[in-house]
Amino acid sequence: MNTAQLVVVVVVGLGLGVLWRRHRYPGGWSFAFSWKYESDRNALANARSKARAVSRKAAEAESAAQAELTSAQAAYERGLRQLEQQIARLRNPGAGERLGNLGELVLFQHVVVVTSGPATRSIELAGLDARFDTGRTNHSIYLTDVTGRVHRAKYPHVLPAADDQQRFDEEAVRDFTVAIQNAVADENSFRARIPHQLTQAEQQLEEARTDTRAQEAARKKLAVVRQRNRQDPHRKVADSELEDALQDWKTLTGHLPPK
Repeated sequence: MNTAQLVVVVVVGLGLGVLWRRHRYPGGWSFAFSWKYESDRNALANARSKARAVSRKAAEAESAAQAELTSAQAAYERGLRQLEQQIARLRNPGAGERLGNLGELVLFQHVVVVTSGPATRSIELAGLDARFDTGRTNHSIYLTDVTGRVHRAKYPHVLPAADDQQRFDEEAVRDFTVAIQNAVADENSFRARIPHQLTQAEQQLEEARTDTRAQEAARKKLAVVRQRNRQDPHRKVADSELEDALQDWKTLTGHLPPK
């Protein structure tokens, strides 16, 4: 910033300061700046300061009580939302975590996805039977779902020399079959626990919906704080003294100043 710019800033700042002082102490230049009326200005400033301090203290107390109520309401809604999400996951767990893949099969926590063909499709692990078999040219994993439908995933291990298709080691296919079987066991156990967990979660949700004690306590505290602020004798005295100071200034200058 150069000297000319600095001068402009200073002049503008002084001008705004003068306008603010004339606004706060109306009646003319003398009333706003003369030493003659300094004690009158101080009396008005002190009354304003005292009223602001009392008002600020009341506002802070009410703001803190309101924040407690807002926090209690947020905690209530958050608790309900978490239980609702838990129930939704129990009712529809989705695919779950990805556990591995081999060839056309991708194993997830709750389903195995077949990626061959024009579109992928999912087979639920619950009640699934997975079986390994080997043949002259292909290893196979047979998946039989709860309806009895069978899907065969092929893993070539003998191919013509000119064919660049991937070949699969027998041990890798056997290990992946075991991984599916273990995931099925985990899923069956998970499904067996769902009815109890669902009943428990729904009961917790119902109890959480009716438990508004924290909110009611916070709401009661806010009402008490507001009532105390309205009846605060210090605030009434400060407001009364400010009104007297404003009237004194009006009597002196003929102009009523702002609070």
